[in-house]
Amino acid sequence: MDFPYAKGLTLLAWTIVCLWIPFVFVFFNACRKHSSLRPLIDAPNSSELPKLSVIVAARNEAACIETCIRSLFRQDYPDLEVVAVNDRSSDGTGEILERLAVEFADRLRVVHVSSLSPGWFGKPHALDLGMKSVSGSMVCFTDADCEFLAPAALRTSVVEMRRGELDFLSIAAKYTMNTLRECLAVPCCAEALLIWLRPERVSDPDWPDAFCNGAFIMVRREPFESIGGWGSVRATISEDLEMARVVKHAGLRLAVTQGEGFYQTGSYATWPESWNGWSRIFKGALTPAQLMITFVRMLFLFALPLGAMLWALWQVLTTGSIDWLTHGAGLGFAIAFG
Repeated sequence: MDFPYAKGLTLLAWTIVCLWIPFVFVFFNACRKHSSLRPLIDAPNSSELPKLSVIVAARNEAACIETCIRSLFRQDYPDLEVVAVNDRSSDGTGEILERLAVEFADRLRVVHVSSLSPGWFGKPHALDLGMKSVSGSMVCFTDADCEFLAPAALRTSVVEMRRGELDFLSIAAKYTMNTLRECLAVPCCAEALLIWLRPERVSDPDWPDAFCNGAFIMVRREPFESIGGWGSVRATISEDLEMARVVKHAGLRLAVTQGEGFYQTGSYATWPESWNGWSRIFKGALTPAQLMITFVRMLFLFALPLGAMLWALWQVLTTGSIDWLTHGAGLGFAIAFG
């Protein structure tokens, strides 16, 4: 029996296979040029390390803020201070931080934000207030849902900053993925970004590409403040991505890398949060043309395989012909696996 639309579906399958080529190129190129930091085993002399200040901005993070703070105080960095900024929370975050401030006296300082200054967005405003409360010559910004795993994570990062003469270092997170939604969304979205923003180019001062992971940003305080600090992106919703551009365009040395077991962070808890969160990242990182190409490509690569197989299954149920399932499954696998 002749299969309707077979030629059209075959053409569609091969078209989508061709769309996988950039992914394959990026994957093998990333493997070839992959570099990551490993936690140091031998500590440099304490006198050789500058004072490090860690700023954690938290808004309604009662579920995770204590885990984050305690993991920071398990770090082996010799001269460390932590400033936690409670950004107008209403869920008990402030009370948890005050309790921890008593436990970690002289090491943890809590800043409470009661109102937003005119012209500022929430996150950069909180980080800027945190900057005004620290005394370290090196500053690390991290998120309240991050948990530091390796005790030498901060020490290794500072050593890498000094070794590479960097002004700005961002380390990618290890995501905890406990649901099918997270296992689908995180790899797909990360791959889509890597097509346009390759870490080796972001870290190369000769390329204009700029990107960072806002969950971990470490800066040298003096050059960071010389370009305006967080005030330079005060009204930007993707403040971390825009800050990376400001840093690179100012001629400061930026690097993005992976840390092996440095820290982990949770993904978005619900589908709406995933949509809003990844939309913010894509809008902040890509141009309108890149966004359109990425949308079409992801539609072909990840939505059509499922649609093709469900459509074929429906045809089997309604027509009784197994040929539909054979062609539909073949199309789906061709799309999904190139």
